[in-house]
Amino acid sequence: MTKKTRAFRSLITNHVEGEANGFPRTETCSSCGGSGAEAGTHPETCSKCGGSGQIRVQTRTMLGMMQTTRACDVCGGSGKIIKSPCKTCRGTGTERKSKKFDATIPAGIGEGERILLRGQGHAGHRGGEPGDLIVEINIRPHPVFVRDGYDVFCEVPISFAEAALGGEITIPTLEGKETYKIPEGTQTGTQFTLRGRGIQQVRSSRRGNLYFTVVLEVPKNLSSKQKELLRRFEESCNTTNMDRKKSFSEKLKNLFK
Repeated sequence: MTKKTRAFRSLITNHVEGEANGFPRTETCSSCGGSGAEAGTHPETCSKCGGSGQIRVQTRTMLGMMQTTRACDVCGGSGKIIKSPCKTCRGTGTERKSKKFDATIPAGIGEGERILLRGQGHAGHRGGEPGDLIVEINIRPHPVFVRDGYDVFCEVPISFAEAALGGEITIPTLEGKETYKIPEGTQTGTQFTLRGRGIQQVRSSRRGNLYFTVVLEVPKNLSSKQKELLRRFEESCNTTNMDRKKSFSEKLKNLFK
């Protein structure tokens, strides 16, 4: 059984609903109470094994007679004979049903980790103790964030003016949108850190960090007026405004002397 979290943000909450259609499991038969016998009747003790479910078999070998035990071939090892099987479960003592439930998911749980729910598995044989349910966590990809351990990463596009002039930009966090002030002359690919704003660690109040990288978006489909303004701006700039371009030009000069 695989249980999917609602979304990436469920990593910082602690309650996730079960899948819409539930999951199939066997439960104690509601008609016979797990005995496998029709109402008003009861399983009888197997006459061959005396209710032990096992029989002893002697085999002649080169070393003499060997005695072994095996499951009774009459009752199948149950020690009981059902002469009037329950019509609901056909004598198995269990019936298949679809189960829905709510599970508590620890904040910060990771992909592929498992949660043990005791007593939520298949019903035991003939009224025995039920098994356990193991829930395996599968985290849906998020459209903005990428997770690495307890840290989260994302990219934020910025315009040329925002990069050159600096100012407040809108960034995403796990709690919602926020404004963040970037400095003047911010270069594309610059990474900023919000400490303690990542994923909460399992069974701890500590959290990872949120890292966002600004990416300069070059405008497309410029009008004639916009192109002319950019040409004038380019002509007004010199090497004092662009250190990398100046350094690159000097390297080219030295390379091709």
